[in-house]
Amino acid sequence: MEEKKFAGTRVEVNGRVVAKLTSFTHSLEVEEADVTGLGDTVDGGGVFRQKFIAASVGETVAMEGIALLEDDGQTELKRVAELGQEAVIKHTDANGAGYALTGFFTTYEEEGSVSEGVYTFSGEFRVNTKQAVVEDGAPGGE
Repeated sequence: MEEKKFAGTRVEVNGRVVAKLTSFTHSLEVEEADVTGLGDTVDGGGVFRQKFIAASVGETVAMEGIALLEDDGQTELKRVAELGQEAVIKHTDANGAGYALTGFFTTYEEEGSVSEGVYTFSGEFRVNTKQAVVEDGAPGGE
């Protein structure tokens, strides 16, 4: 199997490319529900065998980068975060395949220090819907 490389990754916010990203994390979290019933016991004993089902799936995106004042993508990212507006983050690899993620930013932060000598930004995004993007850049199915 071919490894997936980070170089060539492209991230857009509402169609504007975000420059100078240094980190991008797309996370899934599955909440579970205990559905153990009285008949769910271990063979030969009165001990319950717990059973669970997936109850909900949550997705988030976290990103970090070097702050550039004149970058359209970073400006759009900050604007929608400040207003709490819904946005579309399109994340694709070097081949153009990936996802269009619709949701909103839950956090946005800018920071810098004299010792580091660079100003950075970070944001976290709650994903409500996800649509696959095929290699030619056109949206695919979910």
